[in-house]
Amino acid sequence: MTSGMVASGADTGDDCEASDMPIDRRLARGVRTRREIVDSLIDLINRGNPHPSTRLVAARAGVSLRTVYHHFGDVEILFLSAARFHLSRHQSLVADMPPQGPTEARIRAVCHQRRLLFEEIGPVLRVANARAQRSPGLHEVLVGHRSRLRAQLAFTLGPEIAARGSEARVVLEALEVATGWQSWNALRFEAARSASSAEQFMAFAVFRILI
Repeated sequence: MTSGMVASGADTGDDCEASDMPIDRRLARGVRTRREIVDSLIDLINRGNPHPSTRLVAARAGVSLRTVYHHFGDVEILFLSAARFHLSRHQSLVADMPPQGPTEARIRAVCHQRRLLFEEIGPVLRVANARAQRSPGLHEVLVGHRSRLRAQLAFTLGPEIAARGSEARVVLEALEVATGWQSWNALRFEAARSASSAEQFMAFAVFRILI
């Protein structure tokens, strides 16, 4: 399957001829159009529609159906682009914290970050995980996302993990599970816990794994 977006200078379906517009303005318009389409898909998912039709996305973005297909080719490429963009723009919520200071304070800081992150990207992440088996590109995006979360744990809680000696790798894997999306999803939506309650449960689990 082809992945990614088409060349940024592509026609957006507007009536204006390319020769009447400077190239930089056409490029900017193409970028803006793609962003509007991607944002529309994300907004529809966040509002409770996990599988919005391409026609619905086009209507929300205020563009023609032809324009959507011109920029993305098919719905799978569109969703891949949306998932990649949505995860990357919230990457600031996964900040490395120095591995110094009280262990409990670092655990609580990590778990609070996970709460903010998963509450923000949860709807898109839920759909992405469901579609990843039939989309190699989407699977790769999710693997990269989980790798960044794992790296944060390994750095911020590194001293405590290393102190477990031969168990360090297993401890890190257990922390991944305890602080990962699947655990958060189970707590928030399957067990119907509040965000604050799920965060407390996560912090308790991490503390018990490390201490």
